[in-house]
Amino acid sequence: MDYKIIDSLCYVPTEEVFIDLLVSLPPQMSRYLKDVFGPRIAPLLGITAEELYQMKVSLTPDELKKETKRFLPRIRKLTMSLDDFVRKLDDMNVEKAIIFNLDEETPSGISGLPNDYYANIVNEYPSKFIGFAGIDPLKGMDAVREIRRSYELGLKGVAVRPFMFQIPPTHAKMYPIYSTCVELDIPIWFHLSINYSTNSMDYEKPIYLDVVAQDFPDLKMIAGHGGWPWISEMVAVAWKNPNIYIDIASYLPKYIGMEGTGWEPLIHYGNSVLQDQILFGSTWLFMGVSIRKLAEGVFNLPLKEKVKEKWLYKNAALLLGIK
Repeated sequence: MDYKIIDSLCYVPTEEVFIDLLVSLPPQMSRYLKDVFGPRIAPLLGITAEELYQMKVSLTPDELKKETKRFLPRIRKLTMSLDDFVRKLDDMNVEKAIIFNLDEETPSGISGLPNDYYANIVNEYPSKFIGFAGIDPLKGMDAVREIRRSYELGLKGVAVRPFMFQIPPTHAKMYPIYSTCVELDIPIWFHLSINYSTNSMDYEKPIYLDVVAQDFPDLKMIAGHGGWPWISEMVAVAWKNPNIYIDIASYLPKYIGMEGTGWEPLIHYGNSVLQDQILFGSTWLFMGVSIRKLAEGVFNLPLKEKVKEKWLYKNAALLLGIK
């Protein structure tokens, strides 16, 4: 596979990020450490997924951060320096990677790494990374100010998980965020898929983006994780609104191409009328698979050759203004 790759949803495997992902994981999402990512990550730390889960639910963030120190030798085997990661991306033919932060302090009560951390990475490696700021819509005008501040720091997008805030994308608290994104000409990424938290999935249905698109036809929106399990609805919303893109991050491509998984409409329409609106994303750090292997999985899907290139690179390049 010789195609260039743009990873539209990429984790940075530094020690700080790895620890932050454990410590700042919202309590509502503790089950991820037990049933989703934990079974892959915990054994690498020398413990079971159940033990990792119990640490999360029984310790305060400060206590958990101190507890991770005993895993540092193992954590360092799973992480790498930014220089090493950039070399790895070059080796895998990844031309650009979107790195992202999340700010869910209001609902979780935990303050994670600041957007400044990701802005520093972007500014250190501007040819390799594009950064999206984590924004908490429950912070009102402070959220708007944070978008502007992050933009000035060098971050060129926004990331939000509606299920964590328990408000749909059509909620009034989201509209100042949209108008600011349009003004700055930056995209917004939404988590739109199943989640394994204690919160409802109802706030993540793709149909909400159709309403937003009517009010903000110039807003560039990325529907994260493909909108599964509402794939037919997702396809219809994106077909109607060309300013909506769909990323396929966090799912193994072989399942996207597998009959009976519900992804069939995305393969069919993504090979035709939606071929310019699908983005490759990896979230590789918790997938147990490299970015390159995930991209090869896309290459093996029943798509036209020119469409594979669009999914892997050209669509993201157009969205992000990469020449």
